[in-house]
This record gives sequence, structure tokens and C-alpha cells, in this order.
Amino acid sequence: MDSNRTVGRRDALRLAALSGGVGLVAASATATPASAATQRAQTMFDVTAYGAVGDGRTDDTTAIQNALNAAATVKGAVVTFPPAPGGCYRTSGVTVPGGIGRLQGWSDLYDANGPAAATLTGSVLAPFSAATTTLLTVGSSGNGAVVDANPHGLTVDGLGFLGTTPTGTAAPALWGASVVDTSDVTFQNCRDVFCGAPGFKGYPTGGLGTGGFVRFLSSGTANVFSVNGRVLFCCSYGAGSFVVADGLSTAYPGGGSTDGRIIGCQVNGHSHGVQLGPTLAGAGGWGIMECHFSSAEGSSHVNYGLAGNPWTLRIEGCYFDLCAEVPIACHGHGLQVIGNYFRALGNATAVYFGSALATFGRDPAAVMTGNALDLNGATGVTCFAQFDGFTAAEFAAHGGGQYSGNLVHNHGAAMPKSWIGQFVGSNATRIAASSTASLDLAPGPVLPV
Repeated sequence: MDSNRTVGRRDALRLAALSGGVGLVAASATATPASAATQRAQTMFDVTAYGAVGDGRTDDTTAIQNALNAAATVKGAVVTFPPAPGGCYRTSGVTVPGGIGRLQGWSDLYDANGPAAATLTGSVLAPFSAATTTLLTVGSSGNGAVVDANPHGLTVDGLGFLGTTPTGTAAPALWGASVVDTSDVTFQNCRDVFCGAPGFKGYPTGGLGTGGFVRFLSSGTANVFSVNGRVLFCCSYGAGSFVVADGLSTAYPGGGSTDGRIIGCQVNGHSHGVQLGPTLAGAGGWGIMECHFSSAEGSSHVNYGLAGNPWTLRIEGCYFDLCAEVPIACHGHGLQVIGNYFRALGNATAVYFGSALATFGRDPAAVMTGNALDLNGATGVTCFAQFDGFTAAEFAAHGGGQYSGNLVHNHGAAMPKSWIGQFVGSNATRIAASSTASLDLAPGPVLPV
């Protein structure tokens, strides 16, 4: 009996110790979420806590900038933009300093009847006056020096950009966002509305680099920044240019914003959809995938390589609808156009290779496979692709690349009298099928034949 009692006492002591351990574990588990919540609170900066009103009339520039500056003191901080009660936060332009990890907003686009009736509300930045040139600037410099203090790796999530002033007038040549000498910046789930009625050119003038949704700029020299920019699942109505990648100034011609990605975006009513290297410097290494471009007034959906003679642009799985001029204008090398659908051209061709390629003594060396051209009753279409720098004979003899498996159809109707062939040289002569060690040119079916 005593022995049993002794064992019982030992068991009791052991159970007591275990019970104490469980209590310690429970206490520790309880403390961890509280600590995480405190940590999150310390890294979250709400612009309204710094005085931003968001009534659609007040200039919130100072309040938003104060929130950004405060967040920059905490590594990886998040700046939140609660949905504005007045529809938008008015600003004359703010700059995101280094240290910030994310700008977080929640915006909604209501499209009742095309772009003319689109409404953008929520976490929206809008110009305080027509003098505003850029709503959101990410990074600084532009002098060719390395800027370690820029917000490399920043994510801008869910923000909206509006192009009209409090009086309803458009801010000319306005940019929603500019990324300056800063790498690995991502815009996702963002949206903009910069239009009034159909017939606009965006922001409102459009043109080569004069206003748009977002631009990536690099001053070059030893400062190899503005690389790996990403625009993911964003939508745009009425941008002069949806995305531009270029150099920053003529003082630093070695610039150029490269190796970015544009994926899953909806782009309507633009003057130019995507411009890569339009004026100052090369912008190679980009990929445009699973996007929808549509603009009856558009000068181009994708304009590539006018400056800097860049290499490598991949366009895959996109839908190009309604364009007054050429949907894809290529002036660089290494273009890959794979599995895209072109509809209702307002121009003579879907893909255009510029004459500068021959001037540089090089051929496009392109891949153009698995695409479909739907004439949709168009009467002035000449070809699928035009090589402006080469006569038909020159391209067949010296061209390089793969051009095969592309389909042309006109909904069972006869092909227009303007049609020459799938591939045409600068002398408006059909380029015949050719197969060499460097060229695979096999025009696909044309329905009806």
C-alpha cells in the first residue's frame, strides 16, 4: 500500500510537471499571434492616419508623402490606401522612397457601356490640377549614379489612377506612375481610366511617351536599373500609352529598361498599347503574354525598338482587336510572335518590320508561328507580315527565322482584292515559301483559298 502510494505521488509530481509545461506552451502560443499582430501594426502605414482625406477635392499630396516618408524608416513597410470616401485621393505627385515593400489599395472599375461610361472608385490617385504630370513616382535619380535607397522590389497592388481634375477636365500628358532607376517593381491588379468619350487619344494627347499608365525609365551608364518591371492583371481605359520602357534622357544614352513582363492585362482605347524603346534607348528582353488590346483609334498595340536596336521581345497568347494602324510594329531583332489572334485590322498588315533592320545590315531573325489573322470583312489588308527593309528576293535569300503555321481567314468570304500574300517585301511583292538552314518560311492556310 505504501509502495503504491509512493508511486502515486511520483505520478502526481510528473503530471504536475507536464501540466506546467503545457501551460508554458499554451502561453507561448498565445503570445506569438499577439506579437505578430503588433509587428504588422508597426509595419502598416495608413495614409488617412497622416491626414489624407480622399474626398475628391482636397490636395492630399503632403499627407500621402508624409505617410510614405514615415514608412520608409521601417524595412519592408506597407502603405495602405483605404477606399477614398469621395472616390479618389487628389495629389500633385508623390514619390516612393526606399525601404517600402508594398503600396496596398482596393479599387473597382465599373464599365456600364464601354469606356465612355467607365467609373473608377476606391483607392484611386487623381491629379489635383491640370499641371500635375505624374501621380506616383517610384524612386529617384536620373543622374546616372547608383541609387541604393530606391524601393527595389516594390509591389503596387490594387491602386487606381484617374486622369481627370476636380473640374472634370483632363490633365494633359499625365502619367499614372513613373519608375525611375529602380528594379523589380511590380504593378498588379491596378487599373486606370483616362478617357471621356470614344475618339480620344488618351491622357488626352497620347503619342510617343507623352502620357500613360506606367513607364519604366533608366539613366543607364553604370546604373543598370529599371530592369524586371512587371505589370500583372491590370486594366486600362484610354491610356496614351499603357506601358513605356525607355531611357531617361539624352544625357545618358546608355539607359534602357529591360527584361520586364506584361501579363494578363486588358488595354482599351489607347493611342499606343506598349512602347519599348520608343525615343531614347533600347528595351529588349520583354515578354507580353495573355493580354487583350483593343483600340479603334490606336496607332499601335505594340511598338518595339525604334531606339537602341534592342533584341528579344516575346508576344504570346494575346488578342489584338481593332487598330487603326499596325498592331505590332517591330524595329528591333529577335521578335517572337506565337499563338496570337489578330482581328479587324484597320491597316494593311498585322506585323510590320521596319526598314532600319536592313540599314543595320541584319535581318529580323524572328519567330512567327501559330498565329491567326481574322480579316473580319476588312477590305484593305495586304498581308500578315510586311518586311519594309527587304525586297521579297532579298528576304528569301538572306532572311532568318521561322515563319510557319499561321492561319488567315475571312469568315467564309472571299479574300479582299488588296491581298498579296501572308508575307510581303518592301517592293509589295509576295515572299515565296523558302526553306534554308537559316530560314523556314512556309505560309499557312488561307481560308477560303
